[in-house]
Amino acid sequence: MFPGLRFKIHFILILSVSVLSINAQDISYNLYFSVGFVNVSAGKARLSEGVTTYDGKSARMSRLTMTTGRGTDRIFSLRDTIESYNSLTGQGLFYRKIVNEGSKHNIETASFSVQNGEYVVDLLTKDALTGRISGKRTEKRSSRIFDMLSMLTFARTIDTGGKDPGYTRTLPMVNGDMVVDQYIIYEGNKTVKADDRKKYDCMVISVRDRKYGKERETLKAYVTKDPPHKPVQLDIVVGVASIRALLAD
Repeated sequence: MFPGLRFKIHFILILSVSVLSINAQDISYNLYFSVGFVNVSAGKARLSEGVTTYDGKSARMSRLTMTTGRGTDRIFSLRDTIESYNSLTGQGLFYRKIVNEGSKHNIETASFSVQNGEYVVDLLTKDALTGRISGKRTEKRSSRIFDMLSMLTFARTIDTGGKDPGYTRTLPMVNGDMVVDQYIIYEGNKTVKADDRKKYDCMVISVRDRKYGKERETLKAYVTKDPPHKPVQLDIVVGVASIRALLAD
């Protein structure tokens, strides 16, 4: 697929007001392929969030869907669904990522628990077409383990007031059948124009990891400086292509 052409996939998402928010939300985004300084319309994304029942108890649920259009599918097709379930106090319960990116079709799940004072997650990755298990592991940490959506919500709660660019927080996050450290770095402020034709004064939050011994940026979030710190733009690195999504409404 496009040999010699390097892509990064960037998705722009909108998240909830806070980690404890229980207000239902259903927000849409426009997706764009980002190649150099050129953005080409690619598809749609939607984030739904609210309270549901999980294992007999009230839980906060977030669901993100990302879909490329027919024109973009000729270059790179994307049909991803990501779900995150957390207790109303923020403890992880269950996470599932259904991956349909080009020729990659995987299902990743993570079941969270607390055992003997440790945070435990059971990870499983399998082929969505054949059901063949490609990864299975149990990880333990002394602090809470995050998934992609709960990590993004936590990043929005960081108070950057009085902090200089370069301020960093570290979170353990599930990634396939692994738990990797994510470094959340405040990079300063920037004005962003969204697809709702409004301009927003935003904080810039970069998320990086060292999954294979080399630091890489996996996400860059542009969230409003004032509460509720609404994400206006989020760039997420996924696979080998590059998409930019902007707040649509």
